[in-house]
Amino acid sequence: MATPNIKRKRLIDKSLPPKIESYIPESRLFMQLQALERKLDTKIVRKRLEVQEALGKPVYKKRVLRVFVSNLAANQDSHPVVTNSEADAPSWTLRIEGRLLDPPGVPPKTRAPPHKFSEFLNAMTVELDRSTELYGENTVQW
Repeated sequence: MATPNIKRKRLIDKSLPPKIESYIPESRLFMQLQALERKLDTKIVRKRLEVQEALGKPVYKKRVLRVFVSNLAANQDSHPVVTNSEADAPSWTLRIEGRLLDPPGVPPKTRAPPHKFSEFLNAMTVELDRSTELYGENTVQW
């Protein structure tokens, strides 16, 4: 049993007939109260939409993200020595760091706390320039 879509009038949308004003003098105050309530409702709806937009769309500021890439090598002899121990095996570490630079003119006291570098990235792919025959895959993804 489907009910038709009928717009129901809210209680404040109903107005009093003009004859009642002659019988009840306070009805004019009631009409003023209804008008004030309509204004308040429109302001509340407008503010609610502003808050929803503010939460849904973050404010973007253009800033500089400085990225630091460094390479640390260990046990890298010019003449490789074949050993079976893992402790003496040649190794290297690629380190990628980053931070937001403060805009010019911002005093140190009003700076926001630093964010982690990973908060600015969804994913990262690093392609290494090395022989695929010796090392296999040359891409690393985070």
